[in-house]
Amino acid sequence: MKRTLRFGTLESRIYMIFTLMIFATVFVMQLVSFRFTMNTVRNSTLENNRILLGQLVTQIDSYIEGMEQISLAVQNDVQLLEYLQEEKDPSSAEYSFIQQRLGNYIQARNDISDIIIVGHNGAVIAGDPETALNPWTNVSEKEWYRDAIDAGGQTAVSSSYVQNIVAGRYSWVVSLSREILSPNRNESLGVLLVDLKFNRIKDLCQSLVVGSKGYNFIIDSEQNYIFHPTQQLVYSNLRNEPLESIYSILGSTEEKFYHSDSKYFMIETSSITGWYIISVTYDSDIVTDWQYVQISYTFLGLVLFLIVGFATNRISTGITKPVRKLQEIMKSVDTGEFRLVGQIEATDEIRELAREYDTMVGHVRKLMDANIKEQELKRKSDLKALQAQINPHFLYNTLDSIIWMGEMGQNKEVVLMTSALSKLFRISISKGREFISISDEIAHVESYLTIQKMRYKDKFEYSIEIDPDLYNCTILKITLQPLVENAIYHGIKEVDHKGTIRITGEEQDGNIKLEVIDNGKGMTKSEMAELNSSLNISTDSSGLSRYGMGVHNVHERIQLYFGEDFGLSYFPADGGGTRITVLIPSRPLEVL
Repeated sequence: MKRTLRFGTLESRIYMIFTLMIFATVFVMQLVSFRFTMNTVRNSTLENNRILLGQLVTQIDSYIEGMEQISLAVQNDVQLLEYLQEEKDPSSAEYSFIQQRLGNYIQARNDISDIIIVGHNGAVIAGDPETALNPWTNVSEKEWYRDAIDAGGQTAVSSSYVQNIVAGRYSWVVSLSREILSPNRNESLGVLLVDLKFNRIKDLCQSLVVGSKGYNFIIDSEQNYIFHPTQQLVYSNLRNEPLESIYSILGSTEEKFYHSDSKYFMIETSSITGWYIISVTYDSDIVTDWQYVQISYTFLGLVLFLIVGFATNRISTGITKPVRKLQEIMKSVDTGEFRLVGQIEATDEIRELAREYDTMVGHVRKLMDANIKEQELKRKSDLKALQAQINPHFLYNTLDSIIWMGEMGQNKEVVLMTSALSKLFRISISKGREFISISDEIAHVESYLTIQKMRYKDKFEYSIEIDPDLYNCTILKITLQPLVENAIYHGIKEVDHKGTIRITGEEQDGNIKLEVIDNGKGMTKSEMAELNSSLNISTDSSGLSRYGMGVHNVHERIQLYFGEDFGLSYFPADGGGTRITVLIPSRPLEVL
């Protein structure tokens, strides 16, 4: 039969408590694990991004250092210094030689847009022979020019801007400018300008990014953009970066790190240019398959929950199954079975409880057996007391009859009645035995009938028709005599005609059926039904029916010794009168 889990039972409570605890544990573990995984991946990605940012700074510094070496080489060129110290004709051989040398630098490096030397003597030398300055341009007013003069012979690096001093050429560049000094460094001869192609810095910044959305940008100390992948949008204020927040942490000694919305900003500083290189990483690029990770953790948590839930069910069943078994066995107390638990697979506490229960049941059984025996002894004592009340009553009447016959001189009848009475009481005593043979019971009832026939003269006749094969079977003593007495006093004595009493006996379906049949007064159907019902009602002598306590005594004794399937029954006799049936088991005398 399928077992249902009812709320309120020990098993359901254990299962619910464990389930909630496991669910909470799995949920918390899953949440912690997911967050731990996300943080681990995020930290790993950001650390990788920091490494890339360091490489980017190193490459930019190397790039600028390379440009500085070129500017330094140009500055230390002896012929150039001599040319700038003297007023030379642009068409001179020295001019062409210097211009060719500058051109060689440009050709050697494809990331140089132009190299221009502006001398204080009015000389302008460009690495590209086709380079011509715009006539309206005042070079000395340019920022890169002023920065070079202010740097005092050191390299000045500009922000990105559009170079407009060259006619017909407007390129995004970053300029390296340096003041050219005389050999003894006591005289300024001019300014060297090296324009770097902007796309080189762009290539460097775009080559080392994390994720599809990540990017790098460069700013200087004055919040000017050196590079941004969307330069035009930034200059048009269509896109902004949190520069204020970035600059606020630049002076901090802690890690240069800033998080805004869904973006992470990492900042490194170029030791050569002083630029701030910022790497930007998006959350969505850090964990690209976070939904897959979430689904995986959810599925794993569900599987783990089901496995642990199944294990919890097995554990709760293992705990409660012995309890249910013990409960079912304890219910047998209500039905009077008092079953024992015996060996049971359970915890030590439940096994101890089962042992205590078995001990208790053992004591209860002993008490019940003792009580049953006590009750049986009491009933037997009560029945013997009733029997003791019957025998004296009959004895008084018989002795009165003997005295009367002696006074009448009927000595022969006195001897016969005294002999019958002696035999009657000898069998009644039977050395204290409760069971006698049917042949002795016949002799007992014949002695009784002899006495009663002598007392009542020719009032009735009797016959005994019991199968001789039953003579050696056992019967409770004084079984037939009360029935015969009842037939005489309440049947035959109440009619005017001569009565007859027939005692029959035969074996029927393994049992012995004895009948006492009289043709006396008889009973109505209601009286007979009432009498049959009263046989099974335990009562004392004061509550017996008018048919006497002797018959009730016989019925109780039979059921006491043989069970409720046996006893007496009243039926109407054919032709009038009463038929009393006695049903007892067929048992040979030697069995008892």
